[in-house]
Amino acid sequence: MAKRKKDDDYRAFQAAWTEEFAFVERAGSARGTAGKGHVRSYSGECRRVSSNYVCGPSKEALCAQTCGQEFGEVMSLVIRVVNFIVARDLNDRQFKALLEEVGNHYPGLLLHSNVRWLSRGKVLSRFAACLSEIRTFLEIKGVKHPELDNTDWLLQFHYLVDITGHLNQLNVKMQGIGNTISSLQQAVFAFESKLEVFLRDIETGRLLHFERLQQFRDACLASDSTQHLDLLQLAGFTSNLLQSFKARFGEFRARTGLFKFITHPHECAVDKIDLTCIPWVTIGDFELEVADLKASDMWMSKFKSLNGELESLTRQRAELAREHKWTEMTNLQPEDQLILKTWNELPVTYHTMQRVSIAVLTMFGSTYACEQSFSHMRNIKTNLRSRLTDGSLNACMKLNLTTYEPDYKAISKTMQHQKLH
Repeated sequence: MAKRKKDDDYRAFQAAWTEEFAFVERAGSARGTAGKGHVRSYSGECRRVSSNYVCGPSKEALCAQTCGQEFGEVMSLVIRVVNFIVARDLNDRQFKALLEEVGNHYPGLLLHSNVRWLSRGKVLSRFAACLSEIRTFLEIKGVKHPELDNTDWLLQFHYLVDITGHLNQLNVKMQGIGNTISSLQQAVFAFESKLEVFLRDIETGRLLHFERLQQFRDACLASDSTQHLDLLQLAGFTSNLLQSFKARFGEFRARTGLFKFITHPHECAVDKIDLTCIPWVTIGDFELEVADLKASDMWMSKFKSLNGELESLTRQRAELAREHKWTEMTNLQPEDQLILKTWNELPVTYHTMQRVSIAVLTMFGSTYACEQSFSHMRNIKTNLRSRLTDGSLNACMKLNLTTYEPDYKAISKTMQHQKLH
């Protein structure tokens, strides 16, 4: 009953988030720099923006799952073998002892989970690193899986290891709070260009970007130089994956000018900015304000400084990611806060342009905040808190999700102190 109630709470929470707060993630993270009036005045309007531009990471996951049906049998066998070894305590201990005996530095295999982040790529990578030990262990146990010695199956398997690794890298770039829809769009378009490189790489047989696949091919040709490996099927899968990305993210490409406007208003052509998804903005007022802004050197310098700060922020993130300092990365100022701060410094004469920028910043480009919110809710709603009311839950959720830090000294000065008698 408790699990069913928790699932019902999740579905209700998810529905409420989708219907009422589809574009409030950006406003929530930007509240630290924006005035309360800004957030309040635009929150209702931003909810009416078309929901066609929601959730880049979810679209990326759908692309991978849709195209991955061709290789479903490969992944299914990997999961069965992993479950046979890891899900049984005796097998797990014996396999770990075997890895230690042969000098394999990995502690064991990883269980696959559809809801766990980056699970598929990590499971495949660990399976490939322990493949020879897996064969030995299954032979000892008398379990037969002839696919593990089949060249065609192994060809698809090593390709999956490499391509899921590339997809995981894209997924990592699209996670986190503070990413604008423009930066997410750039990451997806860059990956589409990479897929074109991957396609040529397979067609030419170089395999420069498929490390595991290249090692497997070289090993096969070393043992039998006349052996034929069918790389065309892998090229077909890569082509299907590319077409899936272009189809699902094609709508974003039509709004490139609008997304770029929030950081480069002086470089965007007004006639190429489509404002149909922001119906409450008057196009005539917007065009006149853009003309005034481009003629003002003082306000243009603001956006030049903004782009310098964004470049510095991107450089810091890249350096921290290279050193795997993820905690330090969370301490950096979010990208959307820098952009919102710049737009809030403009006078009220650019009110229409500010409304456009707020609408773009509050577009719900990622489900990261929603997933993080549900994780907090699961930690709050435990079986021991059966009498937790909705009001208390909402208060606890706000405390967990907000970035606001109250000034306790200033608040205490406004309160009447009770003197001791």
